[in-house]
Amino acid sequence: MKRHPLISKRPLIQSNSTNEIVKKLIINVLSTGFFILSSAATLSATDPKPEWKYEAKLLKPFWQGDTIEGESLLFIRDPKTGEANASVLFPMKKVLKISNSTGDITYEEGKDYLWNPGQREIRLPKNSRINSQTPDDLRRPAGTQKYKLTHRDGNGEIFFGGKLEYHNMQTCITYTHDPIDWKGIVPHFNEKALSRTIQKLRDRQPVSIVVIGDSISAGCNASGWAGEAPFQPSYPGLLEKNLSEQFQTKVRVTNPSVSGKDTRWVLSAIDKVVEPDPDLVIIAFGMNDSAGRSAKDYQSNTKAVIEKIREKRPQAEFILVASMLGNKDWIRLKHELFPQYREALAELCQPGIALADMTSIWTEFLKRKQDWDLTGNGVNHPNDFGHRVYAQVISTLLVPPESSTPETKTSHQPKAIPLWKDRAPIGNDQFEKSGAKITVHQPVNGNGAAIIICPGGGYGGLVTGAEGHGIAKWLNRQGITGVVLEYRLPAGRPFVPLLDAQQAIRMVRANAKNWNIDPARVGIMGFSAGGHLASTAGTHFDSGNPQAAQLVDRESSRPDFVILVYPVVTMGEHTHKGSRKNLLGLDPSPQLIELFSNERQVTAQTPPMFLAHALDDKPVPPKNSQMLFQMLQTKKVPSKYLELPSGGHGLNGYKGPMWDAWQTQSLDWLAKLKFIPTQKSQN
Repeated sequence: MKRHPLISKRPLIQSNSTNEIVKKLIINVLSTGFFILSSAATLSATDPKPEWKYEAKLLKPFWQGDTIEGESLLFIRDPKTGEANASVLFPMKKVLKISNSTGDITYEEGKDYLWNPGQREIRLPKNSRINSQTPDDLRRPAGTQKYKLTHRDGNGEIFFGGKLEYHNMQTCITYTHDPIDWKGIVPHFNEKALSRTIQKLRDRQPVSIVVIGDSISAGCNASGWAGEAPFQPSYPGLLEKNLSEQFQTKVRVTNPSVSGKDTRWVLSAIDKVVEPDPDLVIIAFGMNDSAGRSAKDYQSNTKAVIEKIREKRPQAEFILVASMLGNKDWIRLKHELFPQYREALAELCQPGIALADMTSIWTEFLKRKQDWDLTGNGVNHPNDFGHRVYAQVISTLLVPPESSTPETKTSHQPKAIPLWKDRAPIGNDQFEKSGAKITVHQPVNGNGAAIIICPGGGYGGLVTGAEGHGIAKWLNRQGITGVVLEYRLPAGRPFVPLLDAQQAIRMVRANAKNWNIDPARVGIMGFSAGGHLASTAGTHFDSGNPQAAQLVDRESSRPDFVILVYPVVTMGEHTHKGSRKNLLGLDPSPQLIELFSNERQVTAQTPPMFLAHALDDKPVPPKNSQMLFQMLQTKKVPSKYLELPSGGHGLNGYKGPMWDAWQTQSLDWLAKLKFIPTQKSQN
C-alpha cells in the first residue's frame, strides 16, 4: 500500500484583518414620510470586527419554558417624588440578571433595583445606576424635530430616535416566572402550512429565503444595524442564523426590503424578490399602509404579490407577517387598521401560506408594558428585544417541536467527538491545538457500512450543512453510518487536512464494534474541495502501525471505497485556483503540485471510486473527474464516472434531478460492489 511522507511546510500566514468601516446609513423620507433614519457609527480599521454571539436561548420563543431572556424596560421617573419604575411581562419568581442594553454593566439587586416575587414591577432606589427618564424626556416641542411626530394629546411631539437613542435609555432583564398559557396568541408549528420548506430544512438541504418589507424588515434600530453594542442583527439576520443552527444546513436570507415602502410598492419589485430563487418568501408590510389604506386594498395588494411571485417561482411558499403595533400616541397611525390587516392576511392562508401574527403578540405586550419599553425609535420600530420576538415567531412556523420531527425514526442523536485527544500533528513531528472533530450520525437500522463525509468550501471554509450533516441524514435513511469530518483548514499546510482525514478513517475502524460498523466497509466521500481531500485520502494512505501504543494508530488509513461529487482533483492546469492557493500556498513547488494532483497518484492499490460531475461546472471543470477516471480505468481500479448534463457546481443548489441522480447511482454502485445491501433509495 502506498505511503506518503508526513512532511509539512510551516503554515503560510495569511491575514485579512482590515475591517470594514461602518459607513453612515442615511435613509431618506419616502412617500409616507414614516421612516427617516440615520446611523453614523464607525470602527477603527485596526479594531476587531464586532460580532453578536448566537445563543439558542436568546431565540427560544419567549412563551416557552419559564425564563425570559433580555426583556427590555425603560424606567420612568416621577419628577416630583424621584421614584422610578417599570413593568415586565410576567410575575417574577427570580431575577437572574439586570444589565444595561449594551451588556457591559450588570446591576446589583438591592443597590440598583428592588422587586418582589409574584409581581411585575421593578423599582429603582435612590442613587441607582440604572438609567431612568421623566415623561417630558420623551417629548419634544412641536416643530423642533426634523420629522413631525405630533403626539395625540396635542402636547408637542414624540421624541424620535433615529439611531439607538431608545436602546441606550433602556435596560435588559432576565428572570424566571410561572408557566404561562398564550395558546390563543402565539404561533404554532403546522407542517402542512409550509411543507416543502420544512422538509428541505429537515433534510438539511440549502434553503433560500427572501424577506421583503418596510424599514422594520430592513433592520432599522437593531443594534447591529446601527453598528453599536451588542451588535445584534435585525430579525432577518437572526432568522438566518437560527435556522442554520437549528437544522445544521445552509440557509441564505436575501433582504431587499426598503424603508418607507408599502404593499403597493412591492408589486413593482417582484423581480428583486424572485431573483434569489426563493423557497420561502416572507412578506412583511402594514406599518406604512396603516396611514390610511383599507384592509380590503391591503389584502388585494398582498394577494397580487403572491400571485406574481408564483408566476415566476411556482414552488415558493410564503409567510405573511401581521405587523407589530406602532405607538398609539402618534397621530399619523390609524391603530384600528392593524387587527383588520391581520384578519385580511389570515384569510389568504392555505397550504403553502402561513401567518406570523406579530399584531396579536404586540397587542398583549402593550397590555402589560408601555410602548417605550419595546420601541426602537419611539414610534414604529422594534428594539433588539422586539427583533428577537419577530425571529422567534417566524422560526416557530418552521422549526418542528422535538417530538414531531421524524429524524428519530432513522437516526440516533448525533455524537460529536474530537479528532485528536491532545495535540494535532502538522508534520515534521510538530503539533498544534485543534478543534477538528467528527460527528457520528448512526442509523437506527444500520447495515454495517460507514462513510466519512468531507464538506467542501475551497479549503477556506466548510459547508457542513448541505455537504455534511444533510448528507449524513440521507445516508442514515439508507442504513449507512454518516461521519461528518470537520477538518482543519490548511492555510498553505497541505498535509494538515489529510492527517485529519486519515485519523477519521482510523477512528471509525477503531470504534467499529461500538458503532455497529464493519471495519472492512468504511468509505470516504467528498464534495468540491472536500472531494480533493477524499481523493487524496484514497491515493495517499498507509496500513497502520501494528506496534503503536494507541489502538487507533494500528488501523489502516486506506478507505474501502471513495465517492466524489464535483471534486477538485488536480492541482495542475484545470484546478480550482482558490483551493490550490489555500492548500499549497502562493508559490508551490512542482513536486508538491505533483503529489497533490491525485489523478497522478493512482495505483493498483487505490480503492474503488465513484465520481459525479456536471459538464457545465465552471468553478471546478469536469476535466478534474475525467482525468482521474481515465487513470482509474488505466490502473484497472473498479470505478464509475457519472457525467451529468447540467447542474453546475453544487448541482442546482443541492436539489433536483441532477442531485438525485448521483445519490441513486452511487447507492446502486455500492450495492453492486457488495458494500451495502441492494435496496430502494430513500431520498
